[in-house]
Amino acid sequence: MDRLSYQWLDRALRGGSMPALPWTQRQPVDPGRTYLAMASRLPLRRRRSIPGFLRDAMAIRRQLARARGMVGYALDAELARKTFWTFSVWEDQASLDTFAASDPHRAITRRLRPLMGPTRFEFFQIPGSDLPMTWDQMKAPVRSQHSPDSTR
Repeated sequence: MDRLSYQWLDRALRGGSMPALPWTQRQPVDPGRTYLAMASRLPLRRRRSIPGFLRDAMAIRRQLARARGMVGYALDAELARKTFWTFSVWEDQASLDTFAASDPHRAITRRLRPLMGPTRFEFFQIPGSDLPMTWDQMKAPVRSQHSPDSTR
């Protein structure tokens, strides 16, 4: 990529922000059904890891678009803090497990592990009637010290 394509990143690292990838719904939500949600907080150790992380996030986003059992997902970034937030909703645990064990997600998470600070993942049941959620609602499970609804 040329230098011009990173101008937004330079501004973001100086305290600006990158637009969040909003909730992307992959299938209709049944308001009477309960789904499995996963929220994550992913801090990077170094700023120089951000461009590669963003590239990897786009590869995973393409994988999400074709994943069986995927209901919807969103990604937010606080680039000045080197922190990324993800939120995804799945039909069931088996769908999430199949996705997580498949490439490119599997290979990317293994490769990124040494570049990450302390990560946080929370898994919980969510009624379809609560979707979509705001970013404050999506981040809440991984902001708090303890989430009583955590299943892992």
